[in-house]
Parts: sequence; C-alpha cells; structure tokens
Amino acid sequence: MLADETDTRFGTFVHDSTHEHRAAATQLLDARLPAVETPSRPTRDGAARALLDRVDALFERHDRPQRVVAGVDAETAARLAPLARARGYEREDYWALVAHDVDARAAPDALRFDVRSHGSDAARAVHESVGRDPEGVAYAAAVASALGGQELVAVRDGEPVGAAGWYVHGGADDPVARLTHVGVRPGAQSEGVGSALLRTLVDRCPLPPARIVVCATADRSGFYESLGFVRNTALWRFARLP
Repeated sequence: MLADETDTRFGTFVHDSTHEHRAAATQLLDARLPAVETPSRPTRDGAARALLDRVDALFERHDRPQRVVAGVDAETAARLAPLARARGYEREDYWALVAHDVDARAAPDALRFDVRSHGSDAARAVHESVGRDPEGVAYAAAVASALGGQELVAVRDGEPVGAAGWYVHGGADDPVARLTHVGVRPGAQSEGVGSALLRTLVDRCPLPPARIVVCATADRSGFYESLGFVRNTALWRFARLP
C-alpha cells in the first residue's frame, strides 16, 4: 500500500501523507473493542470512549480535519454508534460480496472492452461523469496502480461509456481481487452496460470468481446480487468529514 501503518490496540491506523485531503488516505481500520460480559451504558463504556479519543488524537497529530473509523465487528459498531453520533459521526454500512456464480454472457455487439492500466483518461472521464470526486478517483487509481491493478473500459461508438477495475492484494497463498470504481455514463445507464461490464471483468480477471470481491452499500448490493455475487461480510464505517 501507499500508506504507513501504525498498529494500535483498537485496530490499524493508516496514514498516507502524499494525499493530504483524502479521507480514505487516513483512517482507523478493523476497529475492534475488547469484549465485555455485560455491555455498559454508552456513557459508561470506557473502551468505546477511549477508542474515539484515540482516533481524535491520531488525526490531530497528522493535522487531518476528518475522522474515519471502520471495521467488521458488529458489537464494536453497536457500542460506538451512540458515542460516535454525539461527536458528529455518520454511519455507513456496506457488504463485501463475492462473485460466486457470475456467468460470462455475450456482451452487446455495440460494446468493445479494453483492458488498461489503472488511471486511464477514459476511465476517469466515466467516473467523473457520474459525479465522483476527481481527487478520490485519482487516489484510488494511484493505490490500485501501485498494486498492479488494471481497468476494463467499455467503449461504444468510439466513446468510453463504462469502466471498472481491480487490483490483487493478499499473500501468494491467499490472493483476493478487489473491484474498484464501477461506473456507467448517465446516458448509457439502464442499457445493460453495467452488467456486461461486470460479467466481462469477472471473466477476464486473473483470479477465480470465489476470489473476486466488491464492497457496496446496502442499496447498491442488489445490482451485484442480480449478477450472481453473494454477500459475504458486513462492513461498517463511522465518518466525520469536513
């Protein structure tokens, strides 16, 4: 990764000094509170308060106005929720979905698919057309490029109309392909471009479907499930952004 990691007793704090304004570049990952036999009332949960105090201290040390803490442990999320809300955090819930049974149907004749290195002008144009933050797109592309990631661009009549990418992380014995920034231009949406793009990506990805993962919010996970992805892990994030 591009970031330096600092282990804390609550998780791993990741900070990337080369991307000064990106919330994604600085965050506490895999936050996990020590288990308690009888959960305390929120105001008396010393471990939860200590975690958020630690987050504040880490972000202030690096002069970051945002606060981001993420994890998978449901008990930790439940204990953090009331205290985080009181401090101005908003909660987001995601699913990690695996490409369990995605078939490789023939794409519409009008579509051509090109594989490119992450960060291509064509993919960037697609992602910005759907309103994604250009700085966020550039940061994700930089991370994926550093990990040897690639993008699949859907082209119609010479114009890029869809894009999605992947990078492989994990050790040689346990690799996972993580999908990044799936997007379709507004004028080409609801025409099957997105589904054709995902099916082609799964077909061309160097790892088998069981090793291909995408993270999506609850309201977007249905699209992936309709293609054959299955929910694997519930993820959560508390964020206080400038």
